[in-house]
Amino acid sequence: MSEENKNDFSPIAEQNTNPSVKKASRTGCIVLAIISIATLSAVFIIAGLFIAAIGIFGGSAGGFSEKIKPFSRESDGLTEKFIHGKSFSSNKIALIEIKGVIMESDGGGFMQAADSSRICKQMERAIGDPSVKAVILFLDTPGGEVTAADNIYEKVLELRKKGKIVVSYMNSVAASGGYYVAVASDHIVAHRLCITGSIGVIMQTYNYHSLLTKIGVYTETYKSGPMKDMLDGSRPRTEEEKVLAQDIINKIYGEFVDIVAAGRKNLSAEQIKTSEIGDGRIFLGSDALKLGMVDQNGFFDDAVLAALELANITEDDYKMVSYQKIFTFSEIFSQMKGPEQKISLDLGAGKQWNSIIEPGKPYFLPTR
Repeated sequence: MSEENKNDFSPIAEQNTNPSVKKASRTGCIVLAIISIATLSAVFIIAGLFIAAIGIFGGSAGGFSEKIKPFSRESDGLTEKFIHGKSFSSNKIALIEIKGVIMESDGGGFMQAADSSRICKQMERAIGDPSVKAVILFLDTPGGEVTAADNIYEKVLELRKKGKIVVSYMNSVAASGGYYVAVASDHIVAHRLCITGSIGVIMQTYNYHSLLTKIGVYTETYKSGPMKDMLDGSRPRTEEEKVLAQDIINKIYGEFVDIVAAGRKNLSAEQIKTSEIGDGRIFLGSDALKLGMVDQNGFFDDAVLAALELANITEDDYKMVSYQKIFTFSEIFSQMKGPEQKISLDLGAGKQWNSIIEPGKPYFLPTR
């Protein structure tokens, strides 16, 4: 090799073998890799948020402004979900489920109960939507708290006053407070094997006076009036207290009967009180039809057809929607912090409802 070629080659060789240059090259590669990873991560995050947005809004009906409405400051915490039908139809049927024991719960987490506050919010959404022509109440409840059931009943009446058709479908069970809600609707469809009826009121407390006496434990009570501790289980009940408690139950029962009579035009209050209809017993859906307590035996599809007919909607021009709660990040993360702690209400066959009854609170529930 010529001297000239050696001189041309040497600087290159020296450059390639210089340690500082190699180190700078490796640093540059690492920086480039970090930038690439960060860029890819950002792309994945954006894509994930986009997919989540599609999942939230994909089933919603209406324009973009309607889809983002649940996130506005006036939000009711609900989002509309498309179930079936013609997605672009202007005739909505809102499906509202009333499942589990009717309670005035806080609606937090994933509680398994018919939260009257949440159900009323769903009804308010339907009331405020002019495209909702009918509402179907899917009932699968043994009843529950008196005031909670009454709050839902009043919202059903409000729906009807706003011109919305309301059809109740009674599935496995729609007894006591469930039937109380159903009678407010325009039409009741009951599965022939569902459990319904149980028109009545129950209020219980525990009396452990004899047990405390046996073990030598006594309570000391300081009260402002003779009736302040009328449900105290540590002592026997007085006759005056029994009369007062029964009077409260009788008044609530009277309202229950009047509400059934108002909803079922073929049944008078006197007829209900003096027959098996009003003595607290339960009925199969087929027997309830014979007694005039429901309008029809059938399945959920029959309830849909009844809603369409009453609302003058054709079978090929409607869409069914439901309202679902939007969980905040804090609510979602609260469920991930530790072991899942669900509130379980075992209402199996042969189990007594009084396992969930709070002492001193009146309920629309069967005794078993």
